Amino acid sequence: MLKRRTLIKGALGSIIVLGRNLPAYPQSGISSFEFSPGFYLIQGSGCNVVLADLADELVLIDGGLPESASGLLNEIQMLAPAKRISSLFNSNWRPEHCGLNYHLADNTTIIAHENTRLWQGADPYVEWEHKQYQPMPLDAQANHGFYTGSSLQLEGETLIYEHLPKAHTDGDIYLHFKAADILVVSDLLAVNSFPLIDYSTGGWIRGLRDATQTLLDISSDNTQIVASQGSILARHDLIEQHALLESAWQAVVLAFQNGLSLYEFQETNPMQNYVAERGDPTLFLQQVFRSAWYHISERTIPNVI
Repeated sequence: MLKRRTLIKGALGSIIVLGRNLPAYPQSGISSFEFSPGFYLIQGSGCNVVLADLADELVLIDGGLPESASGLLNEIQMLAPAKRISSLFNSNWRPEHCGLNYHLADNTTIIAHENTRLWQGADPYVEWEHKQYQPMPLDAQANHGFYTGSSLQLEGETLIYEHLPKAHTDGDIYLHFKAADILVVSDLLAVNSFPLIDYSTGGWIRGLRDATQTLLDISSDNTQIVASQGSILARHDLIEQHALLESAWQAVVLAFQNGLSLYEFQETNPMQNYVAERGDPTLFLQQVFRSAWYHISERTIPNVI
């Protein structure tokens, strides 16, 4: 039976949250439910946040948007009163995953892949958004980096986290709670929409296809999967995404073999079978084309299939 609680609207005054005196803003839209013993999915802060409450301390995966941090911390306090957040993971660099960094860096180990840490300190121009990002303050950036992967030993649980290179970005990670068989994949999986390929910060179509295959290889039909948006997913969602990405990859290879421009590639409508379920593919096809161009323009097409 899923336990669901929603942050009550209204002025709650100033409260102590996890060692910090924070104003408790009325924060509509943030809600949570326990989807496995000791594991909560918190929604409404910009991305899905996973809270693992397995011992005296808490582990968080992702931190929502900066402007949602107060409401998110209030929700965590209601779910696990008086417990300290010992570890916070940033699954990638994008702002909707790093909002809690600004509040927890003093007393929390904030873990991210080294490429994510580099982007947090950089000022990337993201072409497909037409947006210039500013560096995060040094004291809000992840304070613990890794290159390939590692693990945390928790009470009755082993948390494995690994890097999947050049997929959604070049710093994405997945996290697997082995005993509970919970796989947190963040932006590496999309349902009811097309996947996001942030080619301006290292993502590309074949990398995301291969990352999806890796996630398929480590999951089972019993695995509970948490993406950046939506509710709890299952292995068949990975299977469907892999088929979509394989189709997109083959289509863009054919486009390059025939010398098509981006506009001509989009006009071939290679995602027509997915439009009813996932919506307008225009941006996705732009990301597929641009990301492929950046990675294969210096190679011969047959060598990259």
